[in-house]
Amino acid sequence: MTVHERTFDSRDALAVALAARLAQILREAVAARGAASLVVPGGSTPVAVFDHLSRADIPWAKVTVIPCDERWVASDHPDSNEGLIRRHLLRDKADTAQACSLYRQLPSPADALPDIARALGAIPRPFDAVFLGMGEDGHIASLFPGRAETGPALRIDAALDLMVLTAPAKGHPRIGLTLRALTDTRHLFLAVPGAEKRVVLAQAMANIEKGDDRLPLTALLRQDRVPVEILTCI
Repeated sequence: MTVHERTFDSRDALAVALAARLAQILREAVAARGAASLVVPGGSTPVAVFDHLSRADIPWAKVTVIPCDERWVASDHPDSNEGLIRRHLLRDKADTAQACSLYRQLPSPADALPDIARALGAIPRPFDAVFLGMGEDGHIASLFPGRAETGPALRIDAALDLMVLTAPAKGHPRIGLTLRALTDTRHLFLAVPGAEKRVVLAQAMANIEKGDDRLPLTALLRQDRVPVEILTCI
């Protein structure tokens, strides 16, 4: 495993620094390969990052943005990650970026899995950057501790890019990228704002030494496919 950690004085300082780094990566990717891809989280953590990043000078029309996971609700639902991304990131200078939706108007994520897998598979790999948040229970994306679906989705050697939670997790069925897909990237960032989440991060790091992968966050930190750049704040 390779982990680099930076600590900032405030959440806004973290957001400014991460947005600037992501902007640099996206610009360099477009210059080198003609296109760029960015995987992002939902929740409250990324909002300030999105607001700063949306104002960056990037060839946005050549950028594809992918949610790391999605609740099974339409994009106009207040719980939709895609909706959050569209409101806070795909606006201002970033309004020409492409969004890869993980939602379809079908009864369940399992019903839509083949079509979503095709859309995700059309995006060149590795991704240019993956930006993740984490929950206070140690979950990342839709990889929740204690769920039967999580074990297979944490296997780097499994040929799975997507996983589904048919039974609701925090209110809704979900679909999300597996650990294999999340680590198939040139750059991987983990934002850990606040004291409570720093405690969980410390626990996940300690669990690496114990060989304890009950927290999905531990599996992310332990993998050696891509270095993890952790950004924390006081």
